[in-house]
Amino acid sequence: MSRTISSEEIEQLLPPHVGKSPLKDGRPLPTRERLLAVLEILRVFSDDEEGLTAKEIARIIGLLSGSAPSENTVLDDLRALSDNPPFGMEIKAASKGDKKGFRCVQRFVTPDEAAVLVNLVKTCKYLSPDQRETLSGKIVGTMPERKQDEVVGTVYVDERQTSDYVDVFRAANAASKAINEGKTVTFRYVSHLMNGSIYESEEKEETPIALIYSFGHYYLETCVPTEASPGGEAWYRRLDRMKDVEIGRKTRYAPRIQELSHSVIRDVSEKFDMYGDGVCRTLFLRVEGSHAKYVYDAFGNDIKFEHIDEEAAVGYVCIRVQLSPTFFRWLFGMSPKVSLFCPRELTWARRFNGLHNCNQATLALLVEDYRAATKLYLDKLTAVRNDVAARTTVDKHVTGL
Repeated sequence: MSRTISSEEIEQLLPPHVGKSPLKDGRPLPTRERLLAVLEILRVFSDDEEGLTAKEIARIIGLLSGSAPSENTVLDDLRALSDNPPFGMEIKAASKGDKKGFRCVQRFVTPDEAAVLVNLVKTCKYLSPDQRETLSGKIVGTMPERKQDEVVGTVYVDERQTSDYVDVFRAANAASKAINEGKTVTFRYVSHLMNGSIYESEEKEETPIALIYSFGHYYLETCVPTEASPGGEAWYRRLDRMKDVEIGRKTRYAPRIQELSHSVIRDVSEKFDMYGDGVCRTLFLRVEGSHAKYVYDAFGNDIKFEHIDEEAAVGYVCIRVQLSPTFFRWLFGMSPKVSLFCPRELTWARRFNGLHNCNQATLALLVEDYRAATKLYLDKLTAVRNDVAARTTVDKHVTGL
């Protein structure tokens, strides 16, 4: 059925500029202003289920402008909008016997898409509460009045993850432009100190390679010359710790920059939480069924478990990863449900993707990777144990005093 709009709805929901004539002499709205008013009225008050008649739209314009256009004039406007849909919108004309009236049946975003966007905005830890509220309001404002209640929901965000001094998306925009224009970026790096204060580095200038999103954080990979690598090595800068990001000077062509830009996808997939020692290892994990979900979370849903023992609820997975403190920290937290496993024999290893043609030489390399990982892991654990033992001795001594 077509709708009749109340004066309260018109006042509350239509933007104040709709239906306002620039002539201010009581004459009917000019064609351009009238067309835009018809479009906005349909956008706000109609959807794919309920529409408005030309007579109702003419009445609303009359209330807003002081001079109502004729019903035939509005019908011509509606047909023009239906034949030439603007802004990704589709206006469905009322057919003979159709009591629904003219309706806006397609929009730039649908109610379901708007709900997704609102939830993305409301749960984005890189936006301040004010930014989230403003953006959500703008998205909801694109929807018809009847659908807005379906879109809006209450989402509680852990504010501990936000910062009020860094604009991640502004930094990303500046970095993206610098990459496209072949220029450097200048910025200051921010760190939180134990006493609660914030330390800002001196201004840095680095060559941006790529923007990366991994493990819940945005990173900017940059090329930084060092003593060990004068041509430059890859550094990963957290965008939420970069302040005052600006586009710098034009960079010179360097083979190392090209090399890093071509290896971004491979490097990201090998690093754990963007840390690594630069050497990719092929490792096997023994995983109990209750912890398979955590392995999927860490290494992606495209990994495949093999040698699954349904009775023991145990399976094995092959991963490619660079060794790092963050990887070992994750492994320690998963222990004993997830542990490193030494490949047994050729037939065992050949079950895994990429190892179907495994030979003795490849198996020897796999065992070498396992031994390197376990040795470094045990070294880290031993260091922690010694540190704890030393602290316990000191604590006992102090207690004795």
